[in-house]
Amino acid sequence: MAAPAVAFPRILKVGVPAGKDVVAVKRAVSRAGLWPWSSEFTDVYTAAFAKGGVKAFQTKHGLTVDGVYGSTTHEHLRLAHLAGSSTAWAFDPVAAQLMRGAANEPLVLARKMLAYCRLFTGPYGYGAEHDSTLADDDLSGAFDCSSSTSKMLYRFDLLGSTYAHVSTWFKTWGLSGRGKYVTVHSNADHVWTEFSLPEGYARFDTSPHGDGGQGPRVRTHRRSDAGFVHRHPKGM
Repeated sequence: MAAPAVAFPRILKVGVPAGKDVVAVKRAVSRAGLWPWSSEFTDVYTAAFAKGGVKAFQTKHGLTVDGVYGSTTHEHLRLAHLAGSSTAWAFDPVAAQLMRGAANEPLVLARKMLAYCRLFTGPYGYGAEHDSTLADDDLSGAFDCSSSTSKMLYRFDLLGSTYAHVSTWFKTWGLSGRGKYVTVHSNADHVWTEFSLPEGYARFDTSPHGDGGQGPRVRTHRRSDAGFVHRHPKGM
């Protein structure tokens, strides 16, 4: 049986916000035989777990021993077996489901969206990529404001269609008002996305407004949102 497909939501270290992924990792490390089993693991990534659980696992597998649960440690744990077994996995269905839930938590998803926006490298092109599908659009190609916004939302199954819309369409997309982490601002001429994350402000915008050149880019200089309709994804 193949190892379970388990998403990696975020880096875990002492001080990160509590979450379902912490419970999942504790459960999997325990099943791998390197942390005491509990019927009800807490969702806090403690110094004790970082040292006694994650560092122990990293030492056993020849990894960098820092107590930080990053993507490399995650991949080794995903491929680890239940202690004493050659067929069962450390990540059981319960832990895998917890990780899937964590991967879809609003803040985690908002961070993934922002990271995806940073992959756009192409120039601005008026009317570019307003064809029949977004599926084959290359992020190094030309986009305009509405096609780049459409592509980003499409990537995370938040657009509701498979083709790019014009800026006016976004005035009725999603839910009314500002989101906690993600807000799409639109009017008849332009659309852009604001990210309000604990680590700071960012916007995905084809218009520089004092920050870089024209084209779809992540920018950190604020711009006015006066004259725009504010919409957001559900839960975000």
